[in-house]
Amino acid sequence: MIPEDVIDEVRDQTNISDVVGQFVSLHKSGKNLFGLCPFHEENTPSFSVNEQKQIFHCFSCGRGGNVFKFLMELQNLSYPEAINKVADMQGIKIDDKYVQSSNNSKKIDSDEQILIDIHTQSTDLYHHILMNTEMGQSALDYLHNRGLKDETIDKYQLGFAPSNSILKTFLVQKKYKYQDLRKSGLFLEDNNGDLKDRFFNRIIYPITNEFGNVIAFSGRILNKDDNQAKYLNSPETKIFNKRKVLFNFSNARNTIRKEKTAILYEGFMDVISAYQSGVQNGIASMGTSLTDEQIYLLQRNTTNLYVCYDGDAPGQNAINRSIGILEKTQLKLGVIQMPSGIDPDEYRQQNGESKFKSYMHSALESVISFKMHFLKLNRNLDNENDKINYINDVIREIAKISQPIERDVYINQISEQFGLNKIDLTNQLNKLVNRNNLGHKTSAYKSNSSSKSYDTISIANVKPVGRVEMAERSLLNRILNNHEMWLRIMGKEGFCFVDDKYQLIYILAQEYFKNHAEYKADAFQDFVKEEDLQQLLINIDLIDLSGEPTNSEIDDYVNIIMNDAPIEKQLKTKQAELDEAKKLGDVDRQIDITTDIINLQRKKQISN
Repeated sequence: MIPEDVIDEVRDQTNISDVVGQFVSLHKSGKNLFGLCPFHEENTPSFSVNEQKQIFHCFSCGRGGNVFKFLMELQNLSYPEAINKVADMQGIKIDDKYVQSSNNSKKIDSDEQILIDIHTQSTDLYHHILMNTEMGQSALDYLHNRGLKDETIDKYQLGFAPSNSILKTFLVQKKYKYQDLRKSGLFLEDNNGDLKDRFFNRIIYPITNEFGNVIAFSGRILNKDDNQAKYLNSPETKIFNKRKVLFNFSNARNTIRKEKTAILYEGFMDVISAYQSGVQNGIASMGTSLTDEQIYLLQRNTTNLYVCYDGDAPGQNAINRSIGILEKTQLKLGVIQMPSGIDPDEYRQQNGESKFKSYMHSALESVISFKMHFLKLNRNLDNENDKINYINDVIREIAKISQPIERDVYINQISEQFGLNKIDLTNQLNKLVNRNNLGHKTSAYKSNSSSKSYDTISIANVKPVGRVEMAERSLLNRILNNHEMWLRIMGKEGFCFVDDKYQLIYILAQEYFKNHAEYKADAFQDFVKEEDLQQLLINIDLIDLSGEPTNSEIDDYVNIIMNDAPIEKQLKTKQAELDEAKKLGDVDRQIDITTDIINLQRKKQISN
């Protein structure tokens, strides 16, 4: 076990927003920081971080806790693992014996962890074969001929699966069970239940999740064969859902957050080429189209996305499809247009890494500029019909722009390019803009000055709290944070909370204050331990009570708890009896119970 003083040191030296901010793009709103929740998908940010109390809370899904709890929930870590992870992220040194002890505390029966371990071992094997054996020499030569350095190959742990079956034998020797190998997706199963390696004679690209764990492979065929697919990917498993994965995201995350921009490439080699050239914010989807899950992952971490696909016709069509999906999001979009017929990896090979990096910055254009270029494809602008259709299509795209000045810039371009009257073009544009506004359509192309509002927080799942329970929560909030008021309640003979869970928090707080001079929300979270109580504490800690507490305020809470609680309990009982009488159709009983409820409500009003 990690000593309490070590845990306190890690917690006290950590700002929760520094850790959460590596996974969620946070924005200041009032006293708290807000962002899109990493635990569920949402359109309006309801995930909050309170730096004063060092806790997080999602108003929508209800999850909350301190910095350790955040990583435990996000990365499925044990409590000791989360402490070590936070310490490592913050550069805090923990004695190796505690790190080793934490590693030994892993749940060895976790199906997901076993599958991740299998992929980690397989990655090491394939990489060793590529870099250190005669079997992998032809694949290594191929990668070198494409201009990849050994440092890059090591960074991405690229490997090679040889022609002979080797992986199954290797993993069996590592004592992995047959059923675990079956579930890994790394093997094909014949009619007799025998397993054979899925990947043969292919360069192996390890695919990691957002936390850097290898969860799947993509294998590129080494020698061209018309009977085999160029790429072969792992099937979906318990740890791999291609809809949720972006290639290289774990490597690119810090750069994406620092530069507030991600570059979306079409293929793995484009991403790797970009990295070797010093462009470290590149990612790729696991298919031809971005999924909602991948987009949400991006929106949690950045505000800008640039699309950089191949310069050939299929690449241009793919860019157009991607924009059609992305323009409905809050991401600010741009296009890095490659020269005709060239993909990013080929550009690096032909022009070198320095020019590649420079090109990634100089070739950026707006989405509308791309559209104006794309809409010309397969059209003869010397033909009147094609020209008119092109101009009408471009004006429809310009009408989606939210800023009038930007619209005017592009209308000027069309006017000058085709020698048309600007007033006529503007009139046609304004009709479309007004029609879009009447239809309440969201502007597709957002200006760089636009920003997402974080003032409206989704609290759809917040349950209403009754008068007595609210008094219990408010009283706990006050006495935990004010020692004078704590002593006042401790001095009230015979006082106790009505609800067992609040009474339990009160009792635990008494134990906590025996060894702690002041209340810290994040430290008390760890002291409580029980998950249900931790979640309840979040709701208590986040109650916004203005000013300093007074004796009369505390007395009011106590009076409500002591006087109203019995009446509310009777009302709940009577309501249950009334529901039962309705089911039985007992009208006389319903009348009697209703009369009792009315009398109790009058009594409650008088006491208030």
